[in-house]
Amino acid sequence: MRRTLALALFFFLAAFAARAAQHGAWRLTTRDDGRMQIDLVSDHNHNSHPIERSAFTGLTAAQIDARNDTPADFRLVRDAGSIHFTGTFVNGDGVGRFVFEPNASYAATLRGLGVASSELDDDRLYSLAIHDVSASFIREMQSLGYREDLDQYIAFRIHGATPQYVREINALGYKPDADKLVAFRIHGATTQYIRDIRALGYQPDADDLVAFRIHGVSTEFIKGMKELGVRDLGSDNLVALRIHGASVDYVRDLRDLGYTNVSADQLVAMKIHGVSISFIRDLKSAGYANIPVEKLVSMRIHGIDADFVRKTK
Repeated sequence: MRRTLALALFFFLAAFAARAAQHGAWRLTTRDDGRMQIDLVSDHNHNSHPIERSAFTGLTAAQIDARNDTPADFRLVRDAGSIHFTGTFVNGDGVGRFVFEPNASYAATLRGLGVASSELDDDRLYSLAIHDVSASFIREMQSLGYREDLDQYIAFRIHGATPQYVREINALGYKPDADKLVAFRIHGATTQYIRDIRALGYQPDADDLVAFRIHGVSTEFIKGMKELGVRDLGSDNLVALRIHGASVDYVRDLRDLGYTNVSADQLVAMKIHGVSISFIRDLKSAGYANIPVEKLVSMRIHGIDADFVRKTK
């Protein structure tokens, strides 16, 4: 019953969040990785992201993990302002209301850092506080070559483009601009992924890395293609294979039909023109086996299939 009432409170507050965007309802839930998932719902605004328990002031593990509904009054203190939370917790799940208390002097701090801060109203400060766009974060990013506007720093924080990540990719030889840095993070170009790709003999540039991640060029995909003897597996061809759906299973099925040592270009052409495994098997059942790849592609282009072959015999 108490849990039902707590959840009802959360959704009630979400529907009738306070009069301004910097007031509203909150929910905190325990994650498997030990962090908390924070949900903040205000007028026309919903934010949800993981956060460390230690980020909060005045909130204890005993309150969070209490077996019965336990009141809590705590804060999230950030450079742009402080978020004051009141509510209850039970079994790692908390709900309640919050009020944002902006730090009006943060505008001067941003000006001192040379960061454009037009329209820095309470709503803007609230966003900066939620994403923890602190002065120290901006200084570190500037020291690494990223002198950006406020929107770009917010994007860095949203997507996890931290100074530590920048240093790690710099050590690997990558110095992406701000947009490319965000793209690295959005598409999962982790340092481990880069190392794994390099271990397979590739030295992708920044554009290649983003393309690899967008189109799913995984280390497993590359290894599978290499083990099956596919030729000409350059960076562009790897992406083309993924774009056109030339999977490891497809190549394995081709091998079982006698097609070995095919090139990436041949595979792309086969997929573009619909040379499926069933198409090849049907031709074989019609008496046409071991047809060269180029001939198979030509047959598909001109509409020659097993039925046509049977009718012309």
